[in-house]
Amino acid sequence: MKIHVYSPPKPKMALKYVSNAIRNNCISSFCNNSLYNYVKMLEDSFANYIGVKHATSVTSGTTALHLALKALEIKKNDEIIVPNFTMIATISSIYHIGAKPVFVDADPSTWCIDTNLIEAKITKKTKAIIPVHIYGCSANMTKIRNIARKYNLYIIEDAAEAIGTEYKGKKAGSFGDIACFSFYANKLITSGEGGMLVTNNNEIYEKLVKLKDHFFTKSRFHHEDFGFNYRFNNISAAYAYASFQDHKKNLEKKIQNALYYIKCLSNINGISFCLNPSYIKNSYWMFGILIDGNKFGVNKSTVKEILLKQYGIDTRDFFYPMNMQPAVLNHKLIKKQEKFPVSLKLYNNGLYLPSSPCLRKSDIKYITDSIKKIAIKSI
Repeated sequence: MKIHVYSPPKPKMALKYVSNAIRNNCISSFCNNSLYNYVKMLEDSFANYIGVKHATSVTSGTTALHLALKALEIKKNDEIIVPNFTMIATISSIYHIGAKPVFVDADPSTWCIDTNLIEAKITKKTKAIIPVHIYGCSANMTKIRNIARKYNLYIIEDAAEAIGTEYKGKKAGSFGDIACFSFYANKLITSGEGGMLVTNNNEIYEKLVKLKDHFFTKSRFHHEDFGFNYRFNNISAAYAYASFQDHKKNLEKKIQNALYYIKCLSNINGISFCLNPSYIKNSYWMFGILIDGNKFGVNKSTVKEILLKQYGIDTRDFFYPMNMQPAVLNHKLIKKQEKFPVSLKLYNNGLYLPSSPCLRKSDIKYITDSIKKIAIKSI
């Protein structure tokens, strides 16, 4: 038996939509036939879902972040507030702009950026905050928006892991000047690779659209500035649109699975979970647990190894903290003496479990029973 960390569900309409795009020769980002322009269908549907005016699709969540920084005219040596506990894409987009990431430790309850530590990191060079909604849990957007207003900073939401997440009744991605999403294979909406930017600002939207398409204007081969080729093709959009149509039932299943995980594991000494407040709807992109080795009996690395070798259950370590990343240290993006104790604890103790909406209740029982057996044997 092998249970993977994530197995993407197959969208019901994927074959039909992709075939439509191919048969009607609508394969690039440009399609004049409105019946098969899946790029536009996806963008319009996604903007409506998030509750914003505009959405524009791109090739990945990483290119979305890069484009957002360019659209807001972030320049060399500008400073961007970011969580230390995140995936490397958040930081690489800043590095390639020439700006400087300024790292903030994680909140021990939500695992997102600790908003109580942000203001101490703000300087005259600070231009923006990039909150990352970690593993499907929203950052504290009320506090972040208040700080941004106080210091006149942009907010770029990294919502790559947060499709379906809500904060006080509003969708993640609807709070910032720009928000960035990912359609990677393990995301709730997927096309294998892909991404989306959303915004309520008309001017920013127009700039994003031009930047992702070589800064083309209405006059053919006339370019006002240098841009990129980050366009999303119509075949991928067809698959993503089919995935979008299934995402609500898949989101519901992921949440049900997470709640069942919590029910099964909550009484095990040494295991804890993300403790998001009741006003946050966690989409549980990945269901994570923290294993206190002293209380549980063995550390998370041992649990990970036993689950795979003895029970066929694949898991993943939590993100490697940015202050420990070779890329960050080699490029001198951080002072080595800076300490981030919560990020370190999350990495040392954190493991995320299989999180596909395809998982059955019996699969989760098998996974949690296996963890219980490890706990019993370690006593």
